Amino acid sequence: MWSTRADAFIKLTNVVCKSFDKPFADFRSCRLTVVKRGVIALSLYVKLFQLPVNNVSINVSLFKKASGYRPFLNNVTADFCAFMANRRRFPFLKIFLDLLLTESNINHTCPYAHDIIVTNLVLHEEMFALLPVPAGEYMFKLMVGAYNQWKADIKAYFSIKLD
Repeated sequence: MWSTRADAFIKLTNVVCKSFDKPFADFRSCRLTVVKRGVIALSLYVKLFQLPVNNVSINVSLFKKASGYRPFLNNVTADFCAFMANRRRFPFLKIFLDLLLTESNINHTCPYAHDIIVTNLVLHEEMFALLPVPAGEYMFKLMVGAYNQWKADIKAYFSIKLD
């Protein structure tokens, strides 16, 4: 059943972070915490060892659980530095990354000369108002690359339930 989001309840259920190049970057923290009853927040801390970083690529994809996780909606790869210079150029990325940018320190253009920190990111129903997302279980996958090599993979699992 499709939801208008007014009657939906969205909750993070798990997060898995993996570094592919530990000499370049490593996760110091990647966890979900209970902020208050029924409210789960995502926090992560990525230590960057080779600064500054001025060439960043991202791949954003959404999966829906149906006999395993299957691709759902879009799978977009883009130059993150170009995206940050003009966010309207990539509308699908803008929807997802606007969620992340409000609770992180990556809300500026390249170069990145500091560690990456996301603090207490909570999903709200209004964040999904632009997406036709039915009730179910989902996985949001973010792959991050630098200098034409994938460096990290973040998978955030969440569920959407109708009241």
